Amino acid sequence: MTIKPVLAIAVAACACPVLAGDESPLARPSFQVIDDNTIYANDTLYNSWQALAESGYFDTNQTHCITQPSMQGVQQGPARGSSNDCSFNNTSIEGQYNPSNGLISIPVVVHVIQNTGGTGFISESRVQSQIDVLNEDFQAIAGTNGSNGTDSQFEFFLATEDPSGNPTSGITYSTNNTWFNDSGSYWNTLAWNTNRYLNIYTNSASGALGYVPDLPQGGIVGSNSDRVVVLYSTFGRNAPFVPFHLGRTTTHEVGHYLGLYHTFTGGCASASGCSNNGDRICDTNPESSPTFGCPGSRSSCGLQAPKDNYMDYSDDICMQKFTPNQANRMRCTLEHYRPNLASEGPGGGACSPADLVAPFGSLDFADVSAFLIAFNGGAPQADLALPAGVFDFSDIGAFLTLFGAGCP
Repeated sequence: MTIKPVLAIAVAACACPVLAGDESPLARPSFQVIDDNTIYANDTLYNSWQALAESGYFDTNQTHCITQPSMQGVQQGPARGSSNDCSFNNTSIEGQYNPSNGLISIPVVVHVIQNTGGTGFISESRVQSQIDVLNEDFQAIAGTNGSNGTDSQFEFFLATEDPSGNPTSGITYSTNNTWFNDSGSYWNTLAWNTNRYLNIYTNSASGALGYVPDLPQGGIVGSNSDRVVVLYSTFGRNAPFVPFHLGRTTTHEVGHYLGLYHTFTGGCASASGCSNNGDRICDTNPESSPTFGCPGSRSSCGLQAPKDNYMDYSDDICMQKFTPNQANRMRCTLEHYRPNLASEGPGGGACSPADLVAPFGSLDFADVSAFLIAFNGGAPQADLALPAGVFDFSDIGAFLTLFGAGCP
């Protein structure tokens, strides 16, 4: 795999890998997880994730995020604007992509992959906590770590219906040593329709914290390999791998999935061409190299580095925001490059809060089944009555009332 010269600095600084298509990383350090107390990195044995973090292993160019945009762009037919508004090479800030235009709901399936020893297992509650973190970060929910950011009006929810129309928890579990080591083209076996679902996989992530194979602008959309891959020990709230334990690796990778570059892409790019150089975003300061750790202050390119941005490489506790222009680009990307992924309005375009699964616009037994699954799992879709966050007979009564009323 040849790295384009224009991307050399971005790839060199990437703490989370972006890979091309179905390829696995070609130039990655030796990395193998036997269990949480037996981790080999660069032929060194570490007896805990904490020891690995303290070694500085993830403070390098090839171990944080290995996302590597292919730069082989595709063009879509215009919807309201044009795919050129958020191409590989340009971002045009347009009103039709403002978050004020409405909530966009995205169904998620999380594929949890573990080895035969059980390493890599993630509970359903921890999976749900990661979905909660995504919503906190993408919606800048008050009182959360993401409150200082921009409300991009994206809502993520675990899918309640699988591609065959069956009720589901939105979580799959697989036990396979090869897949756990991020090999074996597991996506060809496990992927749900990538046009309709955000597919997230948790495993050893090829020795990185996470990655996506390409930005959607590269034409990967709709292929089985279109995915987000996250190191299992960073997934969810209070994950075991401090300081990457607050779910921000997934937030970062979903940013790539929706078309964002790293803040340090292009280094100290010229401010006069900020919409078509660097990270193609004009309200993030240029950055010569990624931020590691959680510094109180950091200057880069003569300006304050965007160390609190989700698309930098700071520790999770230091990441706090997407900017307004990043939100605009992500919504443009979804409209033009992922047009079948989501619908506008709460619950993915449903006719009422009781209309939980397709076909939307009608209420049937599938919605009842989906509610019961969501209720038993403590999912937000079933939290229909006060007090918020408590799942009891009030929520069941609210659902029955809404269901009985039918679609307006």
